Amino acid sequence: MQREQAEKLVQLFFQTAPPFRRNYIRPAERPEGAPHLPRLPHHHLFCLLILQKNGQTNMSALAERLGVSGQQCTRIVGELVGGGLAERSADEKNRRIVCVSVTDKGKELLSQLYRHACEHIGKQLAALSDEDADELIAHLSGIIKILDKLE
Repeated sequence: MQREQAEKLVQLFFQTAPPFRRNYIRPAERPEGAPHLPRLPHHHLFCLLILQKNGQTNMSALAERLGVSGQQCTRIVGELVGGGLAERSADEKNRRIVCVSVTDKGKELLSQLYRHACEHIGKQLAALSDEDADELIAHLSGIIKILDKLE
C-alpha cells in the first residue's frame, strides 16, 4: 500500500507543481503591477522565508532546508548579502561556523511581496466560489500539517 501511496503522491506533486509555479511563483519576473519590487529568483525568496521563520541559521542547515548544495547556498546567500537583504556573521560559540540572518531591508521586501501576493491570489480566487476557496484553504492547511510531520 505504501508504494501505491507514494506513486500517487508523486503523480499529484508533479501534476500541481507547474501550474502552482506558473501562477503563484514567478521567479525571474517583477510582480505584475509592482515595478518597484526587485526580481527575486525563487531560491532567494525561499532562503529569505526560511531565515525569517527560523532566525539566524548556519549555512549548512540553510543549504539543507533549501535542498541545495553548500556551494549553491553560498552563491544564493552572497547575492542576498550583496543586495542588502541578508547578512553573514560568525557563530558565537564556534567562530568557524558562518551564520546568516535576514536584514530589515529583507524583511521589508518580504512584507511587500506578501502584500502583493495577497492581492494577486485574491484576484485568482475571484474565479472560485467561497466554498471552493474554503476547501482549497482547508486542504492546503492539511497538507502543510502532514508535511511538517515528515521533517
